[in-house]
Amino acid sequence: MNVAIVVKEFPPDVIGGTETQTLRMAHELQTRTDHDVTVYTKAYPGPEPHDPPFELVRVPNLRTSDVVSTLTFVLVCLVSLLRDSRRIDVLHCMMIYPIGFVGYLVSTLTRVPYFAWIRGGDYYFMKENPVKRWTIDRVLRDTVVLAQADNVRYDVEREFAPRDIRVIGNGVDLPDVVADGDHLVFVGRLKAQKGVEYLLRAVGSADVDTPVLVVGDGPERDSLESLADELGVDATFVGEVPPERVTEYLCRGAFFVLPSVRGEGLPNALLEAMAVGLPVVATDLAGIGDVIEHGETGYVVEPGNVEELSERISALSRDEATRRLMGDAAREYVTERHSWAAITAEIDALYRELATDT
Repeated sequence: MNVAIVVKEFPPDVIGGTETQTLRMAHELQTRTDHDVTVYTKAYPGPEPHDPPFELVRVPNLRTSDVVSTLTFVLVCLVSLLRDSRRIDVLHCMMIYPIGFVGYLVSTLTRVPYFAWIRGGDYYFMKENPVKRWTIDRVLRDTVVLAQADNVRYDVEREFAPRDIRVIGNGVDLPDVVADGDHLVFVGRLKAQKGVEYLLRAVGSADVDTPVLVVGDGPERDSLESLADELGVDATFVGEVPPERVTEYLCRGAFFVLPSVRGEGLPNALLEAMAVGLPVVATDLAGIGDVIEHGETGYVVEPGNVEELSERISALSRDEATRRLMGDAAREYVTERHSWAAITAEIDALYRELATDT
């Protein structure tokens, strides 16, 4: 079966949760199943750094601004998919907006079956705009839409009338190594929505000497480094690292904290931390509460609540035995539910269902 996966951005040009998940998913589907996978994504200047086992189509776009780049990518990608539609059996759209609407148009014009996957911000940030909301609604009423967790599905069902919304979570590599460090680790983009300011303030008020390791980059980095200095927090900002090196930094951790305040789906970094045996503290957003069993694999806290976050950080910093028990439980959970073997089997079944129904 020929499968086309469409994603707006792709590593190494953008290294975010959706982009990294798409790269790994395409690799796993190509190597674990009998499908031929082609990824359609934005073209960036310079030589192609990848030599993947799947086909990679870089779609031209005008890069005068983010808006123009996205608009031209969507239009040219639509033309490219229409051109290639005779050799596409299933169209796999990695976001509901705008990529899901591209799938809707391609399917309407060619009858190629498609589905869309809600990743987080593509739904939560976009649904308040009337035009974007209309396109999201069209996709939800037209085809199968995947959510990363039950809580995301419930959020969608409260506001829309989806034809068929199902839950398939993210896949994650299962390293042979386990974490054995002494740092509090955060991995993610340094943007306001990630709530790293609240993390630093919580550590600053926790009266613990646990060092903080911040992995990632973004527009908030300078202000966060200044805040850490102001609060007297022992924080190391290592910047952006390639996806294959994230495990190396996670293994320097004693526990992992994700203090996001909005826009999450089911973060890869959270699952990757659990996969190396780290207990986690994260805010109760979207699919996060579905993954963390409070008091067993970690703690769930209210977004933006510095006092509650500080209490959980203090507790884990001082209790190595609890960290070990929670970390073991976290690793077991991810192994059972988010291995690539399990996730690719579910996606393969969906491909075959959609291809059979047409």
